[in-house]
Amino acid sequence: MNIINNAVDALREREQKSSLNEIEANPIQMMIITTSIICENWAIISIKDNGIGMNEAVKSKIFDPFFTTKPVGHGTGLGLSISYQIIVDKHGGRLECISAIGEGTELAIEIPIANSRS
Repeated sequence: MNIINNAVDALREREQKSSLNEIEANPIQMMIITTSIICENWAIISIKDNGIGMNEAVKSKIFDPFFTTKPVGHGTGLGLSISYQIIVDKHGGRLECISAIGEGTELAIEIPIANSRS
């Protein structure tokens, strides 16, 4: 939910910062969520938006505890840090951020599939 909430916030921020002409030329979409099996024991969940995107400096910090780009009183800076801990530390998965200014952001979650035969 933390990742989805951040995508919604990014779309709202883009809407607030865009002119009507910019929105008409490049409509704000809701996020695209896809899932697939990438090999026998791994699944991937991709959550992608066409919000404002992030520069490299922000991308390098988004999984750090208490890091936030939101104004004071809107967010704790813990959502993506907790998501990272759950996906990577608890489940042995991977969490990758693909983003560029003006292009939006994609968070790709790769998680191992539990062996149901064990």
